[in-house]
Amino acid sequence: MKILLVDPPAYSDDYDKAYPNIGLLHLIAYLRERTPLVDDDIVFLDAFHTIEDHVRAVERHRPDIYGISFAFLTQRVAYEAIHAVKARFPDLLVVAGGPHPTADPQDVFRRCPADLVAIGEGETLLAEIVEKVSRRDLDFRHTPGLALRDGDRILLTPRRPVVEDLDTLPPPAWDRIDFSKFIGQHYCKATRQAGIVISRGCPFRCTFCSLPVWRVSKPYVRMRSPESIAREVEWLYQLGVREIKIVSDEINASLAWAKAVCRAIANLGHRDLYFQGNLRAWPIDDELAGLFRRMNMWLVHLGCESASDRVLRGIRKQVTVRQVEDCLRVLKRHRVGVLLFMMAWNLWEEKGRLCWESPREAIRSLLWGWKQFWLGRIRYMTWSIATPMPGATLFDIVERHGLHSADQVLADWDRNKDYPGTDLRPLGVSEFVRLGLLRLGILSKGCFALASGGFDWRRNFYRVGILVRSFLGVGRRRGTAPGLTFANTPLQPKVEG
Repeated sequence: MKILLVDPPAYSDDYDKAYPNIGLLHLIAYLRERTPLVDDDIVFLDAFHTIEDHVRAVERHRPDIYGISFAFLTQRVAYEAIHAVKARFPDLLVVAGGPHPTADPQDVFRRCPADLVAIGEGETLLAEIVEKVSRRDLDFRHTPGLALRDGDRILLTPRRPVVEDLDTLPPPAWDRIDFSKFIGQHYCKATRQAGIVISRGCPFRCTFCSLPVWRVSKPYVRMRSPESIAREVEWLYQLGVREIKIVSDEINASLAWAKAVCRAIANLGHRDLYFQGNLRAWPIDDELAGLFRRMNMWLVHLGCESASDRVLRGIRKQVTVRQVEDCLRVLKRHRVGVLLFMMAWNLWEEKGRLCWESPREAIRSLLWGWKQFWLGRIRYMTWSIATPMPGATLFDIVERHGLHSADQVLADWDRNKDYPGTDLRPLGVSEFVRLGLLRLGILSKGCFALASGGFDWRRNFYRVGILVRSFLGVGRRRGTAPGLTFANTPLQPKVEG
């Protein structure tokens, strides 16, 4: 048998060309090791293939399974691809997985003719699906970790346990990747880049964060051993990679583990290999910052979101502005660069009462970001508007209070526009103020990048276009994809197990 695993096509003005879909590479590696499938049985299409390529690949290889993994931000093109494949091959088994299908399987069934939705991690689940299909057994009602159609309802099978020991999983199938195709991070030291997943999950519950894949079952945080991480880093180095994004919600979820990981990587001794990764403002100490410097972690991505302690408490960030500033001082002492994440117009609830970030607090946060830049504590900054995504508390809050933007509803949202938004006008925030602050933040982001350097302008010219269009308030709106009205009658969930 054959299986076709695909990443949704990436449009030229998007971030999907940074790295290959690491989740799919994990699936390929697991199938090769734990099932009878060999390399030639697994066809992989990365984001550089069009929907027409998907249809041609199905026609050529005649796979038994078409599997597509996608997130909230790539849902539209994923649905277009499923519609196109199903229109040509209606009997092909289509499995949708990834963050968005896990968070909202009803949306998948409402908007496309997928057969199965994989909920949570996919390695053991996909291997079981392959085994059943190879026996021509298409009854998945008792297969844990799935959502499937049951007449006019959705059947949710029992939850599937996660893989607790991540070291038992094979490393991603990096041998299937042409690294020269991917542009990586736009702030970088090297052009040949990759990302590695060193942990799964997060112990925190920030209101804006969607973690449906990792919240399917406990434990909510699992960490790979420093030795296995170092082995994967070495493999990537031998493949020619010279900059690696460490993919983890925060590398310092455990301070002792973070230090052990840094030592293992530093001991490889590759001075021409650079790193960047996500960091939480607390806990941190001089030893960890020194290890960052020793391993060539030249840039950390630090989530701050707001310079108001009231807002940070409301969104359950569990850090204070003082802790963020202390962290920035430590990193500056050890000459570790910082990309600061800032996000305006957060909303939360206190005892059922809706609360939100005021224009004064949002402006103060932007000015605070400028202060950190002038003090030499940060090199770069992102500035965005809080985005309600399925699976996040923020999404539920916006839905409960009827604040979804009328002109940016999910079914008609386009990635080439600004983030799908919250209608802030009922809260007394005009569109002029909302967009004005967004553009000031984008202008600040550009100023920091110009002053700090390290931006690969040639490989990321389209991102410059995004900045310019966002600053000017210009967007391109595409028409609704054919077939997006499929099964518009809402499906009611039926839970078994």
